[in-house]
Amino acid sequence: MSQPEIVYLEPEDTSAAIRERLMAADSDSVLLVVPKVCPGLDSLVDLKLLARRAIASDKRVALVTGSRELREIAQSVGFPAFSSTAWARRSKWWEKRGVRASLRKSVPRESRGRAVPKPTPSRVETLGGQLVLAVAFIGMVVFMGLLAVVFVPEATVTVHPVLYPVSTTLTVVASPDLESIDFISVRVPARVAETEIIGNEEIATTAVRDEPEARATGEVVLTNRRSEATTVMSDTIVATSGGTTIRFRTMDGVTLPPGLGGRGRVPIEAIEAGPSGNVPAYSINRVEGPMDRQVNVINVAPTEGGGMSQVRYVTNADKDQLRESSLHHLKEDGYAALVAQLAEAEILPHESLQAFVLSETYDKFPGEVADSLGLHMRALVRGTVIDSEDVELLGLRLLQFEVREGFTLLSGETEVRLSEVSEVDYDGTLVFEMTAEGLSWVEVDELEIRESLRGKSVGSAEDYLARHLSLVGEPRVKVSPKWWNRLPWLPFRITVDVESPSGGSD
Repeated sequence: MSQPEIVYLEPEDTSAAIRERLMAADSDSVLLVVPKVCPGLDSLVDLKLLARRAIASDKRVALVTGSRELREIAQSVGFPAFSSTAWARRSKWWEKRGVRASLRKSVPRESRGRAVPKPTPSRVETLGGQLVLAVAFIGMVVFMGLLAVVFVPEATVTVHPVLYPVSTTLTVVASPDLESIDFISVRVPARVAETEIIGNEEIATTAVRDEPEARATGEVVLTNRRSEATTVMSDTIVATSGGTTIRFRTMDGVTLPPGLGGRGRVPIEAIEAGPSGNVPAYSINRVEGPMDRQVNVINVAPTEGGGMSQVRYVTNADKDQLRESSLHHLKEDGYAALVAQLAEAEILPHESLQAFVLSETYDKFPGEVADSLGLHMRALVRGTVIDSEDVELLGLRLLQFEVREGFTLLSGETEVRLSEVSEVDYDGTLVFEMTAEGLSWVEVDELEIRESLRGKSVGSAEDYLARHLSLVGEPRVKVSPKWWNRLPWLPFRITVDVESPSGGSD
């Protein structure tokens, strides 16, 4: 007998299309290769319709599918079913006589030809027919019961694997020259953002020094040295002649009577403020200028009232302090302006900020007496912007290297943090420490669990899970309906929920 014809089904093939492709096959032995998703063979009804068409066309039919569930259903209908074409060839299923017979058992063959008149049944024949009907009814009930046992029960298995913490700390470089993440060199792309900020600031001066505050005042007697009257104008300068010269000015004009010895009195004020103008009596004895030859001068009483006071003045330290404070405030204003421009996933490490003074103007000079010093400054503020998603992806990838073999990271329980920034270059390149932390748990093979637990009692299933898995607490097995004490025989009727101790599923 020749080799069977192999027909590869398509995912979009319907049940009717599959039956048509079977009829189009030239060989009387056909091997249908079923794809992973095939809606045309996803139910028992579809398989029975296919079996009816195979019997009608007198063809031997077998299935190749990776689905264990589909193989079991196909075999229950009467189709030989295999997991691979190689296995199907080795079995030589098309040479076995029982292939067509098994299909006929699952799908009764319709009678063909002319109808033959039926004779009137006797009483014995009638009783025999009733017995056959009763046996058929009982068989149908048993069959339906078996179907219920197989398809009705469902179970939920809940396990809480033991969690193990994992962490790693790495030095990461954020570079504006990089376009994508470099997992090998531990680098992420970055961009430089900048803005220009203008501000005015003022501080109080702190340095104090003594300054002359009040001018000394007094009175001098002027004596005429001429025979005619002599007028002495205000603001005439008189001074001492011994030691340091202290100069005064007359505050009023006076006319001296004619003749030698004519006298007049006039108030005076020291030219310079301070205690130096407080001179003793008879120390002011000289007139400056042309009046020196026309009059004599003398103070018969000491001058008084000259004093000192403490004043604040501008120093270079004040300038440096104001410059540093103003630059700091402009830097913070620039940071706020740049953060407002960031996209949702972007971050701007504060340590990456750089501020450059473009211009500065002070309203006082060093040494100038003033209670305050003001500054108008213009600065350029620059920072390095990083995409937080790039950092998290890098941290997650590197954290996976810390997970032990047979374990996997628990999703939703990882955290990536940027810690200390150790270096910032002029071009915006940033070097920082990154810490990634998470939780890992043992990899649970849900398919293996379903296969191992099917058909077991609830107690046996829980014991099996406790022995073969590292769990926190006891596993839970719930079967529906509640009165059924065994897990379903079909693995796809078993649901496996793997939860963390907090109750979340991975």
